[in-house]
Amino acid sequence: MILQVTDVKSDFVNDLLTSGRNLEIAGSTMKVTGEDPSVGVFFVNAAMQARIKLEASDIVTNNPSEVMVVIPELAAGTYEIKVVTQYAGIIILKEPRVATLTENWP
Repeated sequence: MILQVTDVKSDFVNDLLTSGRNLEIAGSTMKVTGEDPSVGVFFVNAAMQARIKLEASDIVTNNPSEVMVVIPELAAGTYEIKVVTQYAGIIILKEPRVATLTENWP
């Protein structure tokens, strides 16, 4: 579950995203883990359904309650941030699960 996202440069919560800078994703059981090809962090443009999957090297911190990533170049619009993982504490799930947050970012 994603509780909130914070643009580290501006310190805005669930608001502004600064491309090329860090985004802190706070929540629970979000550690990006698993062998399924769908596992990762995604920015999905709600209008066009265009998905940007971050490279593993763009995941700066990967903990169960905090995932920090480098924000990709994004056009203005409404985006969903999706964290897809097989993490479930001490076990790895057979099927990935998705944590999502939808916001309107200028």
